[in-house]
Amino acid sequence: HEHRSHQSNDVSRKIATNKLAFHISHSCWRLMGTSAQEEDIDFTVQEANERYSGQLQIKRVNPDQWGVFAHRPYTKGSIVISSNLATDTNNEPNPKATSCSHAIQTNFNEHILMDLPAQFLNHSCDPNIGVAVKLNEGQSYDFVALRDIQEGEEVRFDYETTEYEVGAFEDCMCGAGSCRGTIKGFKYNRDVILEKYGGKNIAAYLME
Repeated sequence: HEHRSHQSNDVSRKIATNKLAFHISHSCWRLMGTSAQEEDIDFTVQEANERYSGQLQIKRVNPDQWGVFAHRPYTKGSIVISSNLATDTNNEPNPKATSCSHAIQTNFNEHILMDLPAQFLNHSCDPNIGVAVKLNEGQSYDFVALRDIQEGEEVRFDYETTEYEVGAFEDCMCGAGSCRGTIKGFKYNRDVILEKYGGKNIAAYLME
């Protein structure tokens, strides 16, 4: 983020908490809150941080929320995250997550659940990463740098470049100078999204 104020940032984080996850199940991360479940998420985050050591780091942005941060500089156009499908309790890919507020949309009829760290990416109306137009070989999204990114920056993308409609929350207070004020989905902000991204870094199905 480039924040308007600490107050708007705090509100933004509370709103975005609707997409947070503290416990993994066969279909979705869920906000649960027990110490044992928090230990589960801490362990899973640690595993992801080890896999992405020197590249990305998941860490708390406040006591209740996670974010993804660059652990090294990235140049514009480079791949920052190449995500995979999250796995279920049997360690099998679990592509469909239509009822999960933490999922990401890949076509008009399907959402997927990405693995960490991609699953913990937060929203910005002025993001520093964007989705690659086409899904990768693992049928998940790659995220590319929209500008040069410095070490320590939180990496975030625009949810309206993948979501046709957003139901988990509506108000946006991401803190960007160009904040649109709402996160409703491509269906409602199509013209704004197309103008901002020029038809690039928008999920392919939305451009059909």
